[in-house]
Amino acid sequence: METTTIYRINEKDRTIDIAQSVQNDEESIHGAVLNTKTFTFDELLNQRKTFGEHTEPFDTFRDRLHSALRIGRSIEVSTEDMIARFVAEYGENIFFKGFVSAVIELYDSERNQLLKPNDVVLAKLNKNKIQSGISERINNFFDTQLPLMCSEAYFSYMISLEYFSLQPSRTVIAVDDYTFNVFHESDNCLMTVLAEIGQLVHKNKWTVCKCGFCHKLFIGTEGEVCCHSAECIEAQKQQKEKNIEENTQEYSAIKRDYDSFVRRYKGYLDVVKTKQYHPDDYDAFMQAKKERMDKMDALKKKLIRNDLPSAELYDLGKQFKAEIKALTEEILEKYGFDVTEVAKIKKPKKTKKQP
Repeated sequence: METTTIYRINEKDRTIDIAQSVQNDEESIHGAVLNTKTFTFDELLNQRKTFGEHTEPFDTFRDRLHSALRIGRSIEVSTEDMIARFVAEYGENIFFKGFVSAVIELYDSERNQLLKPNDVVLAKLNKNKIQSGISERINNFFDTQLPLMCSEAYFSYMISLEYFSLQPSRTVIAVDDYTFNVFHESDNCLMTVLAEIGQLVHKNKWTVCKCGFCHKLFIGTEGEVCCHSAECIEAQKQQKEKNIEENTQEYSAIKRDYDSFVRRYKGYLDVVKTKQYHPDDYDAFMQAKKERMDKMDALKKKLIRNDLPSAELYDLGKQFKAEIKALTEEILEKYGFDVTEVAKIKKPKKTKKQP
């Protein structure tokens, strides 16, 4: 019996609603629309990976079809046990189910030449030739479809999609008193679905990443370390909060060391009364001090917010220390002071005003 697969992609949610291998008539398709199963892009990615890594059953399946084709006028082949074994070992897999369904549909269609020949006499005389022709077409289906389904190109924008063509699919519209659903028809192997996902991956420059929490693959951008599951997002949030708490002390220590250094060099200018006698130079120093302090504060907040290492803050502090030191020495030397000698002068303590 001819079957079809329908699907609807929700790009915003990164999900696909699929009804797989339903009878190809209006009533069955309408019923299937109301009972679709929703998969995330990440679930399909992992199912397709499992499918591609475990193609051993297909060799047995192919041999089984060729043998069944040559028994009498060919016999019907059931795939329920084959699908059940695969699911038991590797979990649900719509690509495995879809490919097996497509092969069986091809097999049943082709063997009609033996079951219901147009010319019975000619069919008897050329039975072996007909069987060989059917076997060739089955082999060709395996040899062309399997590599396309196992291709990595669909899930990484860095890989070019090779050219291949698919038959145009129908648009399926199911309307009732409450809903209006627009689906598209796919081949049972879900090549159409893979091609549409591939388009989105290449358009959005997505690639395959590995989650640092559940260790499953997911579709994301380069450098992402967390998949889109609620559990992993929460785990990442908790880890980030813990790291922020631990690292904030290190960030703060670097910042305090820098602040202390700047205060010391500002003190040298205060000792020789730069503000009083050379206000323009003093203002230039204070402006430079403020600009660098703001940049240090901004970088510290960025590192904490993104849970990044402190090395960048340390390097920036080291650079700014050198610049503040050079600026202070330049101002002091301009008026005949040596920073080493100035450093030995004790800054007078402020006295409280008597009431």
